[in-house]
Amino acid sequence: MLDILKEFEPVFSPKSVAIIGASRNPSKLGYQSLKALIEAGYVGKIYPINPNAENVGEYKSYPSILDVPDPIDLVIISLPPNGVLDAVKECAKKRVKGLVIFASGFKELDEQGAQTEREMVRICNEAGIKIIGPNTIGMMNAYSNLNASFAPIGKLPKGNISIISQSGGMGTTLLSYIIEANLGFSKYVGVGNRANVEIADILLYLRDDPNTEVICVFMEGLDKAREFLQVAKKVAREKAVLIYKVGKTEVSNKAAFSHTGSLAGSYHLYKAAFAQAGILEVIEPSELVDAAKAISILPPAKGDKVALITHTAGPSLVITEVLERYGIEMSVLSEETKRRIMESVPIGITVQNPVDLTGVAYVFSNLYGVVGKIILEDENVDALIAVYTPSFQPEISLPAKELIEITKATNKPVIAALISPNTYPIEEQVELEKNGVAVYRNPERTAKAMANYLKYWKLKRNQVQK
Repeated sequence: MLDILKEFEPVFSPKSVAIIGASRNPSKLGYQSLKALIEAGYVGKIYPINPNAENVGEYKSYPSILDVPDPIDLVIISLPPNGVLDAVKECAKKRVKGLVIFASGFKELDEQGAQTEREMVRICNEAGIKIIGPNTIGMMNAYSNLNASFAPIGKLPKGNISIISQSGGMGTTLLSYIIEANLGFSKYVGVGNRANVEIADILLYLRDDPNTEVICVFMEGLDKAREFLQVAKKVAREKAVLIYKVGKTEVSNKAAFSHTGSLAGSYHLYKAAFAQAGILEVIEPSELVDAAKAISILPPAKGDKVALITHTAGPSLVITEVLERYGIEMSVLSEETKRRIMESVPIGITVQNPVDLTGVAYVFSNLYGVVGKIILEDENVDALIAVYTPSFQPEISLPAKELIEITKATNKPVIAALISPNTYPIEEQVELEKNGVAVYRNPERTAKAMANYLKYWKLKRNQVQK
């Protein structure tokens, strides 16, 4: 355990960072990467490398990495592809520990690019240097305030979800989903061409990382699929591993190879192997973050039968349809549960699943607590979705306190579907999620999050039985 953490420590928690190609021009990646590093609050030493400037921002600039008098752990190379190999050679002489290489135009382009990348790898392997990339947006570690990318996003919100992506565009998309969902993250790694650091290497590191609980992978393809699956199976025993795999069609297969030089391979073989390894595969990229959120917040699921409580039928019907499409069974409430619910509601309602409290729930918001508790006590119910539409009516209070109370009284998962526009602030969301209730803002994502969460724990239960 200590070996893999120690091996990658200078990359993820460097004491010093140099930027070859640092620039004072806001349109250059060398400017954006320095800005990203500063805005994240990185507290180590920063060394801009620019032969044409004495200073870049507030920092003294050096003509070459070899002119820096101090040791350097991590180097960001922000140069055109034709300048990368010479920079790598200088970094090897400087005995740096890690490189982040933004440039594309290597093995994903043509044989000449592939040959240059192979030479790069040979030099770095001999010098013991880890390469993130090339052809990457970079990497981040929220717990060391490190943003070694060209995506300035300010302070990095800390959480327990880590992301590995072969696509920079999808990587930043997943990060934006995390920020939008009021979640933090632990690590982000854009592996790019995987010159000498494979997805499997990062998985092993994250398995032993104390700040990571859930690992999300956006995968295009692999050159060493068997080795990856062997590693992923080991990691999945200890951490939740979620994957979105592109290459389900012939067109996307070809596109994946031209993007990062990755062989997508037969999707059906990947699909079967993921399930066997205990890896949850999701259908849409947004489901990675939504499922990761549910897995990180909710307790383990003991079964996969779901009940809904609502005051409005439409969103609940959408949720039930999506759950059914994803293979999730709706609970059949016991007659005793139905009787207790009817006795608790001040007007006559027909009790079935979903349990529709109608508009009376606006007047008696405590019904979400009273009826929700009764539903969760039913042996036929493994999980509960509470649907509420605050809409644009801030004077109507949400049943947040009630949902927190019933969650604390049970070991069953509770998801709150607070159906409202994202422009409408829901202050209670943070409090709900601090207290073990996962919150989503539209019916489809609520249902998919619940479905993937339940599928994950079913995979885990099957693993235990084998």
